[in-house]
Amino acid sequence: RPVRAAWARALLLAAILARATGHGAGVWRDPHHYRSDSSLAGLRFVSESPPHELNIVGTDDGTSWWALKGRCSGLGMRNITIDFSPKGGPSDATGRWAPGETITWPDGNMWALLAAPTRAFLLDAADDHTGVFFDPHHFKVGTFRGMRFIAEDPPHVLKMVGSDDGTFWFLEGFCTGPKMTSIHFDFSPKGGPKELVGKWAPSPARTITWPDGNVWSKAVPELQASFAVRHGGGTVPSRARV
Repeated sequence: RPVRAAWARALLLAAILARATGHGAGVWRDPHHYRSDSSLAGLRFVSESPPHELNIVGTDDGTSWWALKGRCSGLGMRNITIDFSPKGGPSDATGRWAPGETITWPDGNMWALLAAPTRAFLLDAADDHTGVFFDPHHFKVGTFRGMRFIAEDPPHVLKMVGSDDGTFWFLEGFCTGPKMTSIHFDFSPKGGPKELVGKWAPSPARTITWPDGNVWSKAVPELQASFAVRHGGGTVPSRARV
């Protein structure tokens, strides 16, 4: 019962933060590509960083990742304009943001805001340095805190949207070395070093290890124990790292 209460509090906090993360920022579900709560397909991760500039990392099929840019404008910054041309779409599609709810596009497509992670976040099986990672220094069960969403688009150029506290930031980097296992990111927008180099280790590890010893891990089924709490069973993992 105490665990269920903790889950309820976490979900309530996630819902509140989802309504206050920024203009159009957050985790969105595109129904044109969405498959189920067990797939990452159709998810878009949006950061407003710097103000009024939007950066989007997303996936249509749940395994390959892309990155787009956009902006917000108008009264309340509710006009969300994204350049979809890298995906073969219009260069200035403008949707209408309803804070904490939806982004509606001119073709009638409506993205819905996710207040908390679904089971899909536990099942990123791709053995690659893109996709979903957990940072144990910030991870909090039932929220997007500590999650990092990485796209390599174009090749060898990395884009990352992430959250430490419920708000979303954006970083840029690149990959080098044999099999592109050296992961470079500019953490200066977050107050960190301008070039931090981590090491990607493929399966079975599927981790990025940073010079300070922090290890980001891929989303894997072991975390399902924490999600089982929502269905009346299981326990929250004793440590955040997967």
